[in-house]
Amino acid sequence: MRCTILELIFGVLAVGDDGKVVDWKPFPGKPAEIADRLEKLSRGEVLDEVFTLVERLKAKGFNLFVFERESSARAVRDELGVKTLVETPSQAGRMFRRDLASKAVELGFVKNRDEYLRLVREALDLLARRVIRERSGRGDIYVIQAVHALDELNKTINLFYSRLREWYGLYFPELSDAIEEPEEYFKVVAEIGWREDMDRESLSKLGLREKSVKSILRALKTSIGAEVDRSDIEEIRRVAEAALQLFKLRDRLERYLEKRVREVAPNLCGLAGPILAAKLIAQAGGLEALSKMPASTVQVLGAEKALFRALRTGSKPPKHGVIFQHPLVRQSPRRLRGKVSRILAAKLAIAARIDAFTGEDMSERLKEELKQRVAEVLQQR
Repeated sequence: MRCTILELIFGVLAVGDDGKVVDWKPFPGKPAEIADRLEKLSRGEVLDEVFTLVERLKAKGFNLFVFERESSARAVRDELGVKTLVETPSQAGRMFRRDLASKAVELGFVKNRDEYLRLVREALDLLARRVIRERSGRGDIYVIQAVHALDELNKTINLFYSRLREWYGLYFPELSDAIEEPEEYFKVVAEIGWREDMDRESLSKLGLREKSVKSILRALKTSIGAEVDRSDIEEIRRVAEAALQLFKLRDRLERYLEKRVREVAPNLCGLAGPILAAKLIAQAGGLEALSKMPASTVQVLGAEKALFRALRTGSKPPKHGVIFQHPLVRQSPRRLRGKVSRILAAKLAIAARIDAFTGEDMSERLKEELKQRVAEVLQQR
């Protein structure tokens, strides 16, 4: 005889081919107990109630059991030595799930529909709180937030730089061409400000590169900037001082991110570097999500718009996403970047799985294998 085993929110049911319940094992009627069972099911575990029910049914002569989850079917088959099938979703499951409240009342699990709905609501609320608490405590969540904060900080610095170039440019427009780095620009404006106070000695004290110092001194001789009031320059300097604080904050955030990524994903960090590893985790939505992605998906993370555009228009798909920031990809010849990206993505996918499920640090071995494989590809030139 055959029956279908249904793992529902209020218990485990055995349903015969005629659609009637032949036996069942209810869960305890407390929200916390129900939440415990649902949490185990969400993790792919097999409930004790399933084994108890199948043993009873086996004694009654049932010899074939249909399950909706592969994990349950495999565990029961191995543990109890019975025949199992997997049908997802099962015909009995579709029928019963149309109105679970009525079935719960009919089986005597609750007295009425309102009691069932209250019990389910409280159990699901408890389960949601547990999931949120568990996920909030994972290290990769902090990595994701730090990456987003770093990206937004870089955007803020660029906004300050753009604004100050326009504002201070009214007084000394040539400075933006003389200096390439925004931080150096902010230092000159914040620490000196006035053109007449700029000389080799004062500029060198700021730690500027010799190239920047020479460019500024040349620009001073031919500046066409307008004369401004002292109050104007003082306000501009205050804004520049605030912008310099953002650079200090960015440096501190990068150090924190490097430390956190090494703790959370040592293999990914060893292969990609802390910043790129953090960006990959953020793009995937977490280390576990990244570990479940195939290498082909890891390869184009961050290039989703280009990928969907290629699918829509039939144009060439992107060869790489954020992994282009890796030196091995960026420094490779253009025609070989696709191959190098595939090799790198494959190793990154392996590293993410090791970090997510074992935590063993195998970064040196993976790094050597990666370098060797990339070297073989580059020799094909």
